[in-house]
Amino acid sequence: MNLFPYKPRKGQKEIMETILECLHEKKHLVFEAPAGAGKTACVLAASLSFAMENDKGIVYLTRTNSQQKQAIEELRRMKGRMRAVGMQGRTNTCLLIETIPSLKEKGLSNEDVARLCAARKKRSMEAMKGKEEWNRCIFFENFVASKDKIFFDNVVAAEELVEYGRNNKICAYEMNKMLVKEADIVIAPYIYIFDDFLREKFSKLYTYHFDETILIIDEAHNLPDFCRELLSFSISSRTIRAAINEAGEYGVRDDDINEALNVFKELFEKLEEEMEFSETNDALMDERRLLKEFEENGIGSNELQKIAEKMIVYGDIIADIKESKKMLPRSFLRSVGNFIMRWNEIDEKWVKIVEKNDDLIHIAAYCLDASIASSIINSFYCSIHMSGTLEPMEEYIKSIGIEAVTKKFPSPFPESNKRVVYVEGVTTRYYMEEEMLEKIVEHLNTICNSINKNTLVLFPSYAVMERFLKKLRIERDVYVETRGERQKSIMEKLQEFKNKGGVFLSVMGGRLAEGIDFPSEELEVVVIVGIPYPPPSAKQYALQRFYDAKYGNGWKYVMEAQAIRRIMQAVGRLIRREDDRGIAIILDERAKRFKKYVKMEKTRDVIQEIKNFFGG
Repeated sequence: MNLFPYKPRKGQKEIMETILECLHEKKHLVFEAPAGAGKTACVLAASLSFAMENDKGIVYLTRTNSQQKQAIEELRRMKGRMRAVGMQGRTNTCLLIETIPSLKEKGLSNEDVARLCAARKKRSMEAMKGKEEWNRCIFFENFVASKDKIFFDNVVAAEELVEYGRNNKICAYEMNKMLVKEADIVIAPYIYIFDDFLREKFSKLYTYHFDETILIIDEAHNLPDFCRELLSFSISSRTIRAAINEAGEYGVRDDDINEALNVFKELFEKLEEEMEFSETNDALMDERRLLKEFEENGIGSNELQKIAEKMIVYGDIIADIKESKKMLPRSFLRSVGNFIMRWNEIDEKWVKIVEKNDDLIHIAAYCLDASIASSIINSFYCSIHMSGTLEPMEEYIKSIGIEAVTKKFPSPFPESNKRVVYVEGVTTRYYMEEEMLEKIVEHLNTICNSINKNTLVLFPSYAVMERFLKKLRIERDVYVETRGERQKSIMEKLQEFKNKGGVFLSVMGGRLAEGIDFPSEELEVVVIVGIPYPPPSAKQYALQRFYDAKYGNGWKYVMEAQAIRRIMQAVGRLIRREDDRGIAIILDERAKRFKKYVKMEKTRDVIQEIKNFFGG
């Protein structure tokens, strides 16, 4: 409590006591607490108190770089004598890229930036030994020359390092690594622990051994999907075409490589004609289809492996040539080689899929078992997993492969501030007939036109929303989040919505359904159209089949768990602080099956329900 920077509200002392109990007993803790409960401050205060008394380190993981800011702000409010730093990768901290116009707008991958960085640092090291070198990195050289004079406060955000580096022409990435070596607390993206390669790099910088480190996972409901996506990989028809062009441009005369690339090209053409794609534009692919295609062309698996190795060697040479010419050090040949190598290593915990995206065909290996990446959690002293939407917790724990204490903490705000109701007689189940569509449209028009409150309407998918857009007749300002819309555009619409009011149409799981704060009157009504089960897809089918075999109830783990969390996320937009009030209306009679997780009641008159709630 000495470190907690606020006067404790209802429930916060209990959260900290639970955390300390698990820390003393060296047990993993998975807990859910609603928005506004002060999870970040509670977890940091309790963990830091224990860490300082027991000489432990803390690694605080966030899903995105932007989520690091709250942890940094809370640490600055605490009075402990700790050293903390936010960590981000080269892609966000490399200042050299800003000085090379040809690279700045290229959308560099982590691999691209790492290769560029390594080449420039090597030349800079040679130059510092007196050898004449070109294409160096002045930011790295300035860091080496001045690192002993650099000083920061005890709590440092990665963005501050970038700004300091930009102003002083010093490498922010190297400063970040230097501070990680000195830190008791590191705030980093998930990938630094769950990616094998980056974890090894991180462990060499970080002061504490993992078995003496407390691992904190923020917004933990994202972790299983993050781990699956991290271990998944794909290749597109565009990459194959680019590799063929690259081989020709750089004079790769290897017959085996050129033949393999042509087999890939023909396979993509066949798949585009043959596959029947789902609503989400994917389809299951025969497990051995790719290897069969090569075998039919006289290339066995052992020979294909050797061809892949040659592709990587040629690709490395091409990337070096490109870098020396101030071009992006990217090789498509190397990408194809790496894809083949990974494809040959996977087992039944991956499913092979064909995807169609913007008229491009992709062959993908989708990982079904998140625990392959997340089981590293068991190497830590213990871990704390927190979120406002972790129910059902049993599914979460099994998905990531740990045993843990589970706890659900109630909202610290008055129950009367929030109400959730559902409407019978309507549903988006299966494909909506016109009669049902019209019935839901009538409800939406009535709600949006009768109640002058800022209203967020969330649909199960963009496809469903597009059907409604043609029929809705809303007489207020309407804002729509469109499929593939850029973040900047959405944020501009959102700001106008907050300032002027109206109705915002979006989708469950979209940017507005999670992670956006709507204080006070900025949002008072949320309408959820249908139950947000994941749309039918090859991935979902394979994942459900995997959990059926593993636990016996794939529907619960794959479909129901995601729907519950998305509903809770949407409802959570309403109450973020003590003076917030709001009502959520679910336009689907199936909502009643989730009463165990979300407190809700049936309503017969939606408009009267809303008026009664707001006292008018």
